[in-house]
Amino acid sequence: MTSEYNTPHPVSWSRAWQTDPLGGALSDQWSELIASFRARAPLGREAPPLRGETLDGPAFDLDAYRGRKSVLVVFGSLACPPCVTNIRTTTPSLVSLYGQYSQAVEFCYVYTREAHPGSRIGAHASMDEKRRNAARLREQEPFPFPLLIDALDGANQLAWVDPQFNNPVFLVNRAGIVVYKSAWLDASELPQVLDDAALWDARSPTEKTIKKTYSERIRPLREPFDPTANARIKKLMDFIGLEQRAMGPIPGVEAERAEPGAGDKA
Repeated sequence: MTSEYNTPHPVSWSRAWQTDPLGGALSDQWSELIASFRARAPLGREAPPLRGETLDGPAFDLDAYRGRKSVLVVFGSLACPPCVTNIRTTTPSLVSLYGQYSQAVEFCYVYTREAHPGSRIGAHASMDEKRRNAARLREQEPFPFPLLIDALDGANQLAWVDPQFNNPVFLVNRAGIVVYKSAWLDASELPQVLDDAALWDARSPTEKTIKKTYSERIRPLREPFDPTANARIKKLMDFIGLEQRAMGPIPGVEAERAEPGAGDKA
């Protein structure tokens, strides 16, 4: 149901790292969340359809890029500080990376439900409201790549990922195959991803054998600890009307630290 989709999911990826023990151990929630993330748009398989209206241009259709170039697909919204700060604030940012790689890789930002609605930016009740919020995002954080506005029922997002993953990112190569996916956008990881895509796409029409590998990893996000991004996160939370406790502990904003000497105990 549309109304159910536009209500934040009671479980989210952040619950995993918010409940991790000290010392590098992982909470029990990780295995379930990883399995859920793997279930849709799996690596090495053909990407799900992705098409729809854009904010200020022609409709976007992922299939139109088949055989031409790779596409980086980012899901996000205005009421989600990490979605916003990675557009222009972080180093690198999506905008700076697009300037470097746009000849080889197209970017598409898919506007979803509001991940963390507050008193000023709430859950969508209509497509007109969703379009207005998408326009506010583009106004606050100008970017040159397409902004696809998902349907009110989240049809595009649901085909790719469970909506508890608010800000995932995928790379689809020129053959239409999902070759990279991350549960949470962190632009600091993307330079190597995009560089690899440009190399692969450039060589694939002429070289039959291209040596490849497969990797998985759990990594810390850099964006929350960037001072400039940190300041933008705080400003955005005020703009959204989102109280700190609504999102739980946020690294770099409300970091939970061990008591002095706690890490020395055997």
